[in-house]
Amino acid sequence: MRLNHIGINIIEESDIQGFYKDILAFKPEWDFALPTDISQQFFGINQETKVVVLKNETLKLELFVHHETLQCGYSHICIEVDDREETARKCLSGGYPVLRKKRENGDLLFIKDRSGNVFELKNKIS
Repeated sequence: MRLNHIGINIIEESDIQGFYKDILAFKPEWDFALPTDISQQFFGINQETKVVVLKNETLKLELFVHHETLQCGYSHICIEVDDREETARKCLSGGYPVLRKKRENGDLLFIKDRSGNVFELKNKIS
């Protein structure tokens, strides 16, 4: 088994460029409109929804542009980056939240987009 993609909700369409492309370095693959009947049947949301598919070397994301906040609970995506401190600096300079918990065995570092999607950052291990 392997991961094919992760689908998440975003509120701000501007996050596609500002967060996903500029900070996380995803590249656009394609976009489409999810028809109302499929949106209702599978997700319980009765409206057509724009979906943007982005990809990097190892991960594909489907971003569902939905202009209302949806609760995500403990949901998060953990990603490995070359330099998590540099990624955190880019987030701060772009106005995106950075959350850190100091610990003896290494800090926890999380970032968020403006829709509240949570990403845990880890440094890539070669």
